[in-house]
Amino acid sequence: MSIKPHKILFRKRLNQGGFTLMEVMFATMAFALILLVMQMTFSGVLGLRNRAQKRVDQQAILSQAMTIMKRDLENMIVTGGLMAEGLICTEMGSPDMPNDQLEFYSTTGVVSDQFPWGDVQKVGYLLGVDPMQTVTTNLGQALMRLSLNTLPLEANEEPPVETLMLDNVRSMQFEFFDGLQWLQTWDSNVNEPAVPLAVRAMVEGFTRRQTRIWEILVPILTIKPPSEEEEGEEEEDS
Repeated sequence: MSIKPHKILFRKRLNQGGFTLMEVMFATMAFALILLVMQMTFSGVLGLRNRAQKRVDQQAILSQAMTIMKRDLENMIVTGGLMAEGLICTEMGSPDMPNDQLEFYSTTGVVSDQFPWGDVQKVGYLLGVDPMQTVTTNLGQALMRLSLNTLPLEANEEPPVETLMLDNVRSMQFEFFDGLQWLQTWDSNVNEPAVPLAVRAMVEGFTRRQTRIWEILVPILTIKPPSEEEEGEEEEDS
């Protein structure tokens, strides 16, 4: 019996190689598994990079805040007059969570064409709430820096400039060395000498789920204002 040509062509097409449905399904599953592993690896690397960048940014902000505070303390000036009355530290909070407030005068003011007067300004550090924050998401308080130029005299009637230095702060404490011991508070109108020999600042902040204390020690190189007895002796000598 003879085979017709069109039947021979149909048999050749059946004998040609191809993928079965099971093979296609296995290939699709393998490809999906590879994509899943790649996505998990990429997400892990991206998350690690974001966490590392966040820690670097937080460290940079912290370093900048402590540097500015150290610069203000290093340039402290106390004359006892209207331009720089003295250093006052008020102890607040609790022993477990101190919240000291510090006010002093420093020669770190900006001198420019708009502000041609001297560089002496009143500086304050305290813990409070960020005025620009509308939703409370931080664990602690905000470290605020207050600054006010002492000149012109009319400027003293204006509110000080508030600057957010650091957030997520649990506590802040200052200590003052008078030559014999470290004191928790200071008032230039009461303490002798009027200017401490050194100031130690300790800021406790939240890092992830724990707290960490950052500390700076600043020697104070300034001339203390003369007392009334010393002024009287100088007048007698003259």
